[in-house]
Amino acid sequence: MALSMIRVSFSKQANDGDYGSETARCELEYTLGDGDLNPAGTDLPAELLISARAYVHAELSKSPNWKVRHAVQEPEHAEALQLAEDDREDLPY
Repeated sequence: MALSMIRVSFSKQANDGDYGSETARCELEYTLGDGDLNPAGTDLPAELLISARAYVHAELSKSPNWKVRHAVQEPEHAEALQLAEDDREDLPY
């Protein structure tokens, strides 16, 4: 049986700090054609998930509640944290 469809889903719930929260969810579905499984060397499921994640974060960042908007903001030092995580892979056990 051949793979004919890729479906990804991403959701995020942001707490507003007052016993409430907002949730955004995005589900993307892609029907594969001939030769679509790995077009031009891309990882199609990963690309779809990146798009779904970006959409969810963008929607939550438009919330009328400032606490929800703040909860989904990337920290200013996110790049430094990512570099630190990448460096940990090189360390011995």
